Amino acid sequence: MGGGGRRWLGVVALTGVLAGCGDGTPTGVVDVQTAWHDVDVLGATRRYRLYEPLSTPNGDVRTPAPLLLLFHGATQGAAGIELMSWLYGAADAEGLLVAYPEAAGDYWNTPNSPPSYWSVPDVQFVDAIVEDVALAHALDRDRVFVAGFSNGAIFAQVVACLRGESIAALAVVGAGMSAGVSASCPWHRPMPTVVFFGDADPQFFWDDGLAAAVGMLGGPGSMTWLADHNGCAPEPTIFDLGPDPDSGTEAELSRFPDCADGADVDFYRLIRGGHTWPGSPMNLGAGFGRKNRTLDANSTMVDFFLSHPLGTGS
Repeated sequence: MGGGGRRWLGVVALTGVLAGCGDGTPTGVVDVQTAWHDVDVLGATRRYRLYEPLSTPNGDVRTPAPLLLLFHGATQGAAGIELMSWLYGAADAEGLLVAYPEAAGDYWNTPNSPPSYWSVPDVQFVDAIVEDVALAHALDRDRVFVAGFSNGAIFAQVVACLRGESIAALAVVGAGMSAGVSASCPWHRPMPTVVFFGDADPQFFWDDGLAAAVGMLGGPGSMTWLADHNGCAPEPTIFDLGPDPDSGTEAELSRFPDCADGADVDFYRLIRGGHTWPGSPMNLGAGFGRKNRTLDANSTMVDFFLSHPLGTGS
């Protein structure tokens, strides 16, 4: 069941929201077309927002389009992650549909969420969204991707694990890998994965010892697990991406070579970076730490996604 009223988030409304967070001038966006849609999930009505890009692949509306499902953090909501990520430019450049699902409460169903969420059929919700989008759009089934921020990043891992036969690649922002997902989920195949993780994140700890206390893998542990799971060479090539003088952070890429079936692992460490979305014009607040603005997580992850479709060596 699709539907819901169409909403237009224009530059004036978005500018007001961003200015309230203490940012500078946001990226200029005109006629941002995002609509709420409803789907039935085992008798319950769930909703998601869908951004339709201003461009279409090859300029042809009949050309199947890629789809990204982007999951919000705890208590953040679909509109919150839509604004914080500010994916519009990257989506427009590649004709990428972006779905922003809304959790049934404050959290997604993950091993790291409160137990009251463990019975929520969130993975079935994702299935319903993909089919709902496909009713109205030509959808490239080989280019369906998942990403998330914070608790949503853990849920993206759950979806990549349980729906690996239909999810082409994964992006994790503002978190490492969940110990519970990594240990117990029946991953179907090596999963191309890109991670953006601040080593001073006050919510998700970089140190493996501290991270283990809350059921997570830290930065080093996440890299080791991903490289092992994807059959990569254990030692990455490390690229210094340089400093961001404004924030006092630096970016470093660890790229693991020789991964099985082309399932690459790119791991971006934001040195002195916090619980943020790199390159976004919107801040969560001073309590979440510093944000690197020189690394554009949006274009980086979208480029990674589109180079890792299903069925072509990924």
